[in-house]
Amino acid sequence: MLNATAQKLGDSTVLRCQGRIVIGDAYAILRNAVLRQTHTRTLILDLAQVDRIDAGGLGVLLGLREWACSHAIRFQLMNVTNQVEHVLELTKLDRVLEFCSVEDMLQLLHCAAVTVPRSVDRANQRIMKDCKYSVEGQDAPPAAQRNSLPSGTTARTQEWAGVPADMQPAQTGTRISNERSASRQEYDSSLLGLNWPVPA
Repeated sequence: MLNATAQKLGDSTVLRCQGRIVIGDAYAILRNAVLRQTHTRTLILDLAQVDRIDAGGLGVLLGLREWACSHAIRFQLMNVTNQVEHVLELTKLDRVLEFCSVEDMLQLLHCAAVTVPRSVDRANQRIMKDCKYSVEGQDAPPAAQRNSLPSGTTARTQEWAGVPADMQPAQTGTRISNERSASRQEYDSSLLGLNWPVPA
């Protein structure tokens, strides 16, 4: 049984294979996994977890190499195990198939390192965009509600209409003082109206 998982790294695609490339379903699984990668510039088969390949599997690799060349896709192998490498050497296919170089592997590691931060940034941008749309989509408050002021503030604003700004604080203080005086007079009048006991 063979499992193949594709991972996109920049303009390259790494196809991680696990199992054996031998007669049976493995041929079709590998072939279908590769033929789906039409929008890539470099296709790399990671054979780190492939411990066996037979003659039919070698034929599949050669056929996939020809397909990739016809579609202007670079076809490479990487992390070849000792068992698979020995078969390639015996059949002289190690001189036909291209292997991923150290420089290519470093480039893949760099692409893998920058893929996650970009994904996070895109996710944050989508969140901020959604929040912006949510705020912009809310109904604006009515004009009367936006311009409404407390009743006391409205009354004072009406009282100060047409009065110079430099006189408003003084008039305010005078009004408050007059109100306090009137309250004091009412309080004194109420005291005078009471029948206080006469000392013996």
